[in-house]
Amino acid sequence: MQFAAPEVIQGLPVSLSTDIWSIGVLTYVMLSGVSPFLDESKEETCINVCRVDFSFPHEYFADVSHAARDFINVILQEDFRRRPTAATCLQHPWLQPHNGSYSKIPLDTSRLASFIERRRHQYDVHPVPSVKSFLLSRMNPGT
Repeated sequence: MQFAAPEVIQGLPVSLSTDIWSIGVLTYVMLSGVSPFLDESKEETCINVCRVDFSFPHEYFADVSHAARDFINVILQEDFRRRPTAATCLQHPWLQPHNGSYSKIPLDTSRLASFIERRRHQYDVHPVPSVKSFLLSRMNPGT
C-alpha cells in the first residue's frame, strides 16, 4: 500500500500519472531509506497516502538537495491531474546536467539496505478489495 497512489487505494480509475506517483515514492525511498507513508497498520498507511501526509525529516534528508526534495513534492500530488508527465519529470532541474557541480557527500544507504531487507519478508501484495473486485469482474464478464 505504501507505493500505491491515492486513486488506487480509493478504487478510482488509474492512469499514467498513477505510475508517476510511484516514481515519487521510489525516489523518496532511494534517497532516505524510509517510506514516506508507512505507518503502524495498513489502514494508517492508506490514510497517510490519501492525505499525502509526508515530510522530509532532517535525520533522513540532511544531505539531500532542495532540488531532489522539490522533485518529490512536484510528483506526490493528491490530484492525479496535477502530477507532471514523464516528459515534464525529465525536465526537472534535479535531473538536469549540473556541469560537474554535483554534491560530493555520499548518501547513507544503510537505511535503504534495511528497507529492502524488511520488504523481502513482507507479503504486501494484496490488492485493494475494490480493485480486486474490478479486475475479477473484467476477467469473468459473465458473473
